[in-house]
Amino acid sequence: MATQLCEQCVQALGAFDYVAANKLAARVLKISPTLGSILSKLTNCESIFTQLSFLKPKWFFRKDNFLTSMYINLGEEIPRHLPAMEATGLIVGADSPEEHDMDLILAALKDVTKVRQGHIRIYRSMATYLLESSSTLTLDEVEALYNMTNEMGLPDRIGLLGVSIEKEMNVLYALLKARDSIVYYAFQDTCISLYECRQDLNEWKKLVQEQEFPEKSSVNSQESRSSSTWRSLFFGMADGSKGYSRGDILPHTIRWQMAYLENLTSKTTLYFNSILLAKERKIVSNDDPERSLWKGLRIDYHDQICSFRKRYSALSIAFIYEVSPDIPFHPHGYVCSDTSYESPQGVHSFPFIYYYPKPPSREHLPNIITMIQSCSPKLNDPKATPLHFFDTKLASTYYLMRVDPRVVMVIIYLDQHAHPEQAAIDFMENLVKSLRGAQVVSDLMSTD
Repeated sequence: MATQLCEQCVQALGAFDYVAANKLAARVLKISPTLGSILSKLTNCESIFTQLSFLKPKWFFRKDNFLTSMYINLGEEIPRHLPAMEATGLIVGADSPEEHDMDLILAALKDVTKVRQGHIRIYRSMATYLLESSSTLTLDEVEALYNMTNEMGLPDRIGLLGVSIEKEMNVLYALLKARDSIVYYAFQDTCISLYECRQDLNEWKKLVQEQEFPEKSSVNSQESRSSSTWRSLFFGMADGSKGYSRGDILPHTIRWQMAYLENLTSKTTLYFNSILLAKERKIVSNDDPERSLWKGLRIDYHDQICSFRKRYSALSIAFIYEVSPDIPFHPHGYVCSDTSYESPQGVHSFPFIYYYPKPPSREHLPNIITMIQSCSPKLNDPKATPLHFFDTKLASTYYLMRVDPRVVMVIIYLDQHAHPEQAAIDFMENLVKSLRGAQVVSDLMSTD
């Protein structure tokens, strides 16, 4: 009986139904105070974790993370309680099925506390990456956590909670891979990571919705019909939150992951604009009801740029990439592994990855490159305002602001701005903030 209740409680935890989990833990408590206490503490930890409470300002800037400590203490507590449960008669006989099943569950829950500590490190690192412009957790370290989680085989040991733990790690790893691939202009890797992330999120949400267990909370989830077209598999639906209303049980963690995925997808359409347009012309016909790859995106950066230029008469708006000798740059975003690579030299080491309506002419390149190289301290400061420069010889005004470690946004005017135009400054700051994902991270740290 206790084992069955424990399995049901763990299932409720996997479905983020903490009201049901607490009720089931209370029923276990009557049979075994020790096991019931473990489940109650785990429910409390999971509730705090999925609400992202550990990222609220009052906790985020503390060196000691309160939730990490809670998971560590719980992980150390579980093995100590095995003798106590044997003493109460919950586990009887060394070879009893009850002992074997409970042993497996408790061992898996101990692993859960270990994985959650890794998840907390990842979330805090993602927030730090944008606040300080440098990640405190490398992709290699995240990959190690990813491998550790998948080697545990939690789905086979604790069902839905194990699936949720594993899916969360898969999604976080895919998001981080996509983020880095975009920055390094790796189109193929970006597409694969975004696709894998979207697939895992969709499968995960579907599994959560389909669960049935005792004490299940009543929610009014409004499921919409999902699209399985080739376009939606990569770019998603017009509303990334469709399929689940705001009143359902999806926690902040999943909602934030969906927002982060949407942000990266929109950023992809800007950085790889020319590549995607070329692909679109090949795979989309005039008879296709979803003729545009950009249909339904929450953020259409190209449209924002077009609107700004039309209103304020800028000559050109572009994004320039700084090629590094240690990381290959390919204009098409990918290349066969056995292809030899020669790093571009001179002005060609500052290619434009996006421009509208046309790339700045060669006469502007010396000014732009000089500003990037000579003003790197200010450009590299994530809190700095856009650089402003007027060239009397060309009678042109330039605005520059760094978006990513290798990408700089440039606006050019064919007239003199003796002082920075506030409209240009505001537009550039807002666009860069959005491309950096700063608002997504802000939401991550201020969830209610």
